[in-house]
Amino acid sequence: MNYNEVCKYLDGTLVFGIKPNLLRINRILNLLDDPHTKVNFIHIVGTNGKTSTTKMTAAILNSHGFNSGYYISPHIYSYTERISVNGSDISEEKFVKTFEDVFPLIKEVNKMNLDGEMTQFEILTAMMFKAAFEEKLDAMVLEAGMGGRWDATNAAVSRVAGLTGVSLEHTKILGDTISAITKEKAEVIKNGTLVATASTDNIVLNVLKDKIRDTKSDLYVIGKDFKLINVRKEGIEGFKADIRGIFNRYDNIYFPLPGNYQQSNLCLAIVLSELFANIFNKKLSSEKINESLFHTNITGRFQIMKKSPVFISDASHNPEGIKNLTQNLDEYFKGKRKIIIFSVLKDKNYKEMVSSILQLSDLIILTSSGTERSLPVDDLEVEVLRQMEKLKEEGLRMPQFIYKIDSIENSIKYSLKIALKDDIICLTGSITNLEFVKSEYF
Repeated sequence: MNYNEVCKYLDGTLVFGIKPNLLRINRILNLLDDPHTKVNFIHIVGTNGKTSTTKMTAAILNSHGFNSGYYISPHIYSYTERISVNGSDISEEKFVKTFEDVFPLIKEVNKMNLDGEMTQFEILTAMMFKAAFEEKLDAMVLEAGMGGRWDATNAAVSRVAGLTGVSLEHTKILGDTISAITKEKAEVIKNGTLVATASTDNIVLNVLKDKIRDTKSDLYVIGKDFKLINVRKEGIEGFKADIRGIFNRYDNIYFPLPGNYQQSNLCLAIVLSELFANIFNKKLSSEKINESLFHTNITGRFQIMKKSPVFISDASHNPEGIKNLTQNLDEYFKGKRKIIIFSVLKDKNYKEMVSSILQLSDLIILTSSGTERSLPVDDLEVEVLRQMEKLKEEGLRMPQFIYKIDSIENSIKYSLKIALKDDIICLTGSITNLEFVKSEYF
């Protein structure tokens, strides 16, 4: 098979949806001779900030001499983004080879009547475990896909775990309270795990403390055991911060991307790296942390793709993420006309997301990522118009124009056509498979 054929197969497995159990992933890993038992893992869970924290942690460890990789989801441009080894995405050739090695076992597992066929995420996770073992990694940093307990990444027994924060998401699967969702995420904590969290929510912390006690693990909390001491913002060029870790203090750490939420992500990534390195009697240095972060590319997280007009790609795909995005757009680009391109999945709380977007945008382009899970543009328009009518009745600010466009690609084309040089364009929501964006428009 070639790379495009593998991608087509993986695209087709989206129809198998989300199945909250570990039956199929455990079985295929057993058939692969249990590669997940032969690598050290750092597991990161949470509602938002997981990808950024995962990438930063892997980069910091790599700069300190560890052969490290990461596993993230979803991808923005290409499936190869999901698996990275020592600072580079897996090559298309290696991706295809790994898939071909796993494919016969996928077919075997699919015949076993284990509550349906393997999902796309399970297949990619099995490939990741195999690749991590074959690359002889010292550390693989795992971003959980959904929750924790039944997430395919939870086949791993991780030595270190991090929780970014918790808000309501996937409530039909994870539960409809912060406590219930935290319990699901906390299941990545195994016996004797070193755990750090960027959450200060007492509900979250109480759940974590119970899990820590039951597993005889150790918990480190931001603001108490580690903290940001001083942050100096440098506009859209990022920020500098002094951070007090668990074992050391790190001064003048430069992070080259804007976004207020990245401050706690950075702090957590440094501490997770500290905890892992300390297992092997290694210490971190500010100089090496800065070296690693300078070259860290966090795709689709308040990522500035173009500067005239400013074009931002931000894969915020839940209410908390969209709220953070709109706050940052308002802070960094106050007074500028804002064009928002928005797509969303059916299973997201898109009504709350629309509410945040309407408060800030001047023009809205409603579109679709074109997957099975995408909310139809017409349905999205109905909700936007409903909320705008309410804003009109209350005499509140609302966007000047709404456009409906069939695809993200055509939405980008149109936004660049109508934008003035001082405008801000932001592509946000559920965005993936954007290979065309990278090469053709920016």
